Amino acid sequence: MNEAFLSRGTGPARRATRPALTLLAFMMSVGPFGDTEYTPAMPAIARSLDTSYGMVQFTMASYLIGSALSRLAYGPLSDRFGRRPVMLVGALILVAGTLLCLLSFSIWPLIAGRLVQGVGACAGGVLSDAAVRDAFPADKREGIYARLNAAFALAPAVGPVVGVYAASKLGWHGNFGLLLALSVLLLVLVWRYLPETLARSNRQSLGARHVGSNYLQVIRSRGFLLYSVLGGLSVGVVYTALIGAPDLVYNVLKGGDVGIMIVSAAILVAFVTGAGLCELVSDKITDLWIFTAGLAVMAMGGAALLVVAVLIGKEANFAFLLAPIAFCFIGVGLIVPATTANAMAPFKDNAGTASSMLGFVQTGTAALATAGMSAISQGSIIDMPIVFLALTLTAFLLLAGYVVKSGGIAATIAAFPTPQGRHSRSS
Repeated sequence: MNEAFLSRGTGPARRATRPALTLLAFMMSVGPFGDTEYTPAMPAIARSLDTSYGMVQFTMASYLIGSALSRLAYGPLSDRFGRRPVMLVGALILVAGTLLCLLSFSIWPLIAGRLVQGVGACAGGVLSDAAVRDAFPADKREGIYARLNAAFALAPAVGPVVGVYAASKLGWHGNFGLLLALSVLLLVLVWRYLPETLARSNRQSLGARHVGSNYLQVIRSRGFLLYSVLGGLSVGVVYTALIGAPDLVYNVLKGGDVGIMIVSAAILVAFVTGAGLCELVSDKITDLWIFTAGLAVMAMGGAALLVVAVLIGKEANFAFLLAPIAFCFIGVGLIVPATTANAMAPFKDNAGTASSMLGFVQTGTAALATAGMSAISQGSIIDMPIVFLALTLTAFLLLAGYVVKSGGIAATIAAFPTPQGRHSRSS
């Protein structure tokens, strides 16, 4: 890698001291948009490639596996070589993976292409976070992250709407053609406008001992693995819904394109509602109760969905199934921000390493969840609630085990930061 060449910007990028927020938002959003943009075409992909819907669902698992593993590399590589050259490599990998998906005419090349896509797509999220830490003062970062996360949340909600249109007009290859165009645009914009935000004086060693020591320090931090896995199980609910909804809507309920768009909008509104509730109560109660409440909501939503599926089945009114799915996502919205904040709170000097490990655990857990969903998929209305409840029960057992190991509820609450202490820890 020619570090000097890749670090050199052209035009505005050469003079810029801070990256444009619109570019960072685009870097963060291309991957999540691609997660959902092709999901409406999953039933058509299964028919076109003469394979089972479960195998098509595995394309999401392979994407998440690639994303999880590469997250461990992007942090240390960007700490050594800089944000700009590593982001350029990530964008190139994304273009290559998307091109392989576009040219696939059997399921295994598509699965491989999605794996490569995952390796490239996650670079945007990891490196935009790092660029904000590099280039903006601490008192500005919270507002900047809020704006970037708004774009991050909007992208997967817009994806199915665009995906439905692309699939209906161009076929499922058109979904990946659109992603290829966006990937090439990302590469061009990064090359043209992304400045290097990491000063040479701040670059770190890439030695295996140094990197391994940093990751070990993160893993050993009290509660880090618990928070990461709880968040990952919740994210797993998101991805199993993404890959299960098209089959449920198109093949089981015969809901058509409008049904997919309604489900996507309901999931987004529910998640935002849960995240808003999390922010509202975070100054008033300890996060242990937020975790418990979020899991309880997820369990009630999953149980209600299972009851409707078993008692009414395919004859169920669309709203009867949509309501418990949305209710479940309110719980997801409660848990994900709280687990992320708690996992990252102890880290200042090695926040990039902690962020990479957090992303690896969360995305890896979600990959296992989607692989499980693919394995049990029978094209049945009960597939989704079974996976929802399995993930939620696992999270409950982990949280209960942590409470017991910590000496009971009172001791666990005492170990959690108070609302006031939480803010001072994160500053």
